[in-house]
Amino acid sequence: MENQVDMIFSVVINTMDRADSLRTLLRALEHQSYSQFEVVIVVGPTHDHTSAVLGDYAGRVRVIPCPTANLSHSRNLGLLAASGGIVAFLDDDAVPSRRWLEQLARLFRDPTLDAAGGTVYAIHPEFSPIQFRLGIYSALSAQVDVRTSRVADLVPTGMGRHWLARVMGTNMAFRREALLRIGGFDEFYGYIAEETDAIFRLAGSGGTIQAVQEAVVYHIPASSRNRQMFTAKGRWWLRSRSRLYFGIKNGLASGEPLRSIVLRTGMTLGAHWWWYAQLKRQGELSWREMFSMSAREIPSGLSGVAGGVLRRRQLLSAPAIASASPAPIRKFLTPDSTRQGAVDPVSGRQPIVSLPDAPLRICLLSSGYPPLHYDGVGRLTNLMARGLFERGHTVHVLSRGERAQISFYDGAYVHQIPNRLERYAQYRRLNNLYHALNYSHTLHDEIKRLILNDDIQIVDSPLWQTEGLVTLQSGIVPVVTRLVTGLRQINDLHQSRAEELDTLGDLEQVFLQRAAHLLPNTLATLTTLAKLYALPHVDQRSTIVPYGVIPVPEDQIAPFDLARAADERTVLFVGRLEKRKGILDLFQAIPLVLQKFPRAKFIIAGADNSHNDGFRYRGGLDYASYFAAHYPDYGARVKFMGAVSDQVLQSLYQSCDLFVAPSLYESFGLIYLEAMNYAKPVIGCCVGGIPEVVEAGVTGVLVEPQAPAALAEAIVQLLRAPEKLRELGLAGRARLLAHFTYLRMARDFERVYRQVIEEHKR
Repeated sequence: MENQVDMIFSVVINTMDRADSLRTLLRALEHQSYSQFEVVIVVGPTHDHTSAVLGDYAGRVRVIPCPTANLSHSRNLGLLAASGGIVAFLDDDAVPSRRWLEQLARLFRDPTLDAAGGTVYAIHPEFSPIQFRLGIYSALSAQVDVRTSRVADLVPTGMGRHWLARVMGTNMAFRREALLRIGGFDEFYGYIAEETDAIFRLAGSGGTIQAVQEAVVYHIPASSRNRQMFTAKGRWWLRSRSRLYFGIKNGLASGEPLRSIVLRTGMTLGAHWWWYAQLKRQGELSWREMFSMSAREIPSGLSGVAGGVLRRRQLLSAPAIASASPAPIRKFLTPDSTRQGAVDPVSGRQPIVSLPDAPLRICLLSSGYPPLHYDGVGRLTNLMARGLFERGHTVHVLSRGERAQISFYDGAYVHQIPNRLERYAQYRRLNNLYHALNYSHTLHDEIKRLILNDDIQIVDSPLWQTEGLVTLQSGIVPVVTRLVTGLRQINDLHQSRAEELDTLGDLEQVFLQRAAHLLPNTLATLTTLAKLYALPHVDQRSTIVPYGVIPVPEDQIAPFDLARAADERTVLFVGRLEKRKGILDLFQAIPLVLQKFPRAKFIIAGADNSHNDGFRYRGGLDYASYFAAHYPDYGARVKFMGAVSDQVLQSLYQSCDLFVAPSLYESFGLIYLEAMNYAKPVIGCCVGGIPEVVEAGVTGVLVEPQAPAALAEAIVQLLRAPEKLRELGLAGRARLLAHFTYLRMARDFERVYRQVIEEHKR
């Protein structure tokens, strides 16, 4: 029978001068799914407000003072004070995934396992690689931190004969008795390599170590006395000292040739000197800093060599171990822990401390996502993530990226996922379908990891590109679908009859028919798609959730200036340049407007989509070139901005006088809300969901689609009536505040998510 104490964790946090990071970590620990753990905090000679942070957790954590700024000594004090059978170490500038301890507990149910560690993701916006996964280390202190599998590069050449799986100090756990048996951590290591040295000694004594791809910890690297993050400044000579000592002690014990040990010793110092010179050439170090750091390498390196050759290891003594009498376990979690709101791991902000119900754990899919992409679905998903975080929920967003990485941005863990699978070979000739299916499967693999590590409860996928299809088919978690413009609608607008597009439309139909719940943004969207895709029982399995934006502060709103000259007006268009967005209709309307307002200016912001919608194929020109060729007399009054950043986009909304988007169809039209947010009047077409967003005659004007003359007339009439421009703009702002805010949208999504999650449990 399993010993209860053996499966109790002591989470040891070694901290010094990082009170804010420590507070964030303690808040994050409230969300652990595994409840059988205590928290032991070892506090070094700190000079900040750590004691005030710990005061908020009096009675729930044990605090051990450490008189020296020595990480190994601090770890040993935590080890001696630990009451649980398993000691898990977390850096104070990291936060664990929700199932971190649960995953480690599963591993340690194997009674032969002595140490384990999982993946570490750096998630700071300025530094977000996979920091550690299935790493290995040699007895000569060479390392490979990130591997794709346990057998990849098992024994790299030229860096030592003896290699072991290792763990990273940010995320590691040991069976307490096994770590005490080898004397704990060697206190010669004041900084760096102490955990790997313990692994080598543990393995040498017959211990078993397992590095796993899961049991994830998110790391937010913070500055310390030893390093200044995001700069070249640090006490890097301490790294040389530790690695030289490590290479000698463990190299000799592992039977490495003395020649290899000496060569590796010289390479360590030489590599640092070369690095300092490179940093000086790049302007990151001054001459004085370069020489000072280089000079310190010599005594530090000699100390490492002398320690390795002449000194005995500085381990815990047998009397110290025998006299250790851990205090009774204090459970960290309380009945209120289950209702604690999510915390921003980077800033530490926790907008809602306690909720009436347990917060949700949500995964949102969005092919494009800020700050890399600002398409409509991406902007909407970003607003959803921000609103859901403000309401206390944990949000993960899966988006396309060139390489795998995770950062925390605007309230969400943003996972960039490259599409590298090559399955579904039978569809290779249908390029778009082939890539859509492969990417959906790639996302499914990532969703499985999120369920395993972060206990995701629900996946929200837009209809566009059916990204959640494979996960929906698997049934491992409920998948709800945001209804946006369907591919079949776009095919009809573009009059396309390609076999591949028909097949993709069929894929959308399966996706919609099997989704756990449908989330249309307007009644028009639901009605149109229900008919187009033959969706059964939509009344019972759908909820209309209008979109919303973040209201800008009142001091950023610039209503129409009645004092400005009548013919100096700016008309703004935002959207992809394609037929569906009505760009050709706007092109025809512009000359009609400029003939009456020759000093008016048109700004067109958005990425050109002429390649994908077939326009360039038919005429050989992109949209901007087409306008220049066909309307040369008006080019000086029209500015094509291309794709713009969010900051530029907001300034365009703020500075325009009138917003125009004559889309042939919009399921909702987030762009109209973005203009209304700045009290700008809008012109759209009376199609799709636009009339449910723009109140005709009150907040804007609606015209028939594909009617350039009517569009021009509407623009002219408003430009002639400055009082009307101001009136419509202010009414639009009022309507937005009443009906279309991101927090209201998040509340409505949350309500549906809870309903679907409960139904999925039955």
